[in-house]
Amino acid sequence: MRGAGSDPPVEENRPCLALVTCGPQLEVALCAPFLAADSVVRLGGVTPRSTLVLAAVDLLVEDAGLSPSDLGLIVVSRGPGSFTGIRAGLATALGLAAATGAECVAFDSLLMLAARCDSSGVVWAAQPGRRTEVYAQSFQVHPTLPPAGEGGIEVLSRDGLEDRGPWVTAEALDLAGIRTAVVARSSAEALLRLHRFGVPSDAVEPLYVE
Repeated sequence: MRGAGSDPPVEENRPCLALVTCGPQLEVALCAPFLAADSVVRLGGVTPRSTLVLAAVDLLVEDAGLSPSDLGLIVVSRGPGSFTGIRAGLATALGLAAATGAECVAFDSLLMLAARCDSSGVVWAAQPGRRTEVYAQSFQVHPTLPPAGEGGIEVLSRDGLEDRGPWVTAEALDLAGIRTAVVARSSAEALLRLHRFGVPSDAVEPLYVE
């Protein structure tokens, strides 16, 4: 199983699907042993995710010559992020798992964002929060290791982020003027990467931050 950038030496012999619905952009990725690279669909429109995510899944599965019953693993982002998006993603992942017999695992969206990086050092990850706020957390990242969180999730004003960074953010989150980290992969590919690293699953339930 292969992806963008440097991949851990963990092999997966079953088709895996990743769902990212907790940010301002929907992403779905599919990997399988016979695919040369992860297949990714990214949508940034305003149509509710519940009407799009299954269509994106069907597109990727059909393009790979698979059927939904061939899926062995579903990886989903559980938040923090959009309340509606989190619910849509988890409901879709659990529904697909129940229908296909696939295993379902979940990872925090900020950890997912940090896993987009192949650099070494500290990065800050940010997801949209309420109004002018973001959910943020710092991570130590390394090209051949999973991200390691430093401290807990914070709720920060978008106007006060310049003294931290570099930042890796959800797609379509506009934080003009801040220092950004270089990313090597999409958020959905980052979910697959966390599984490849063997990172233990978080609870497959919503993570909301007040």
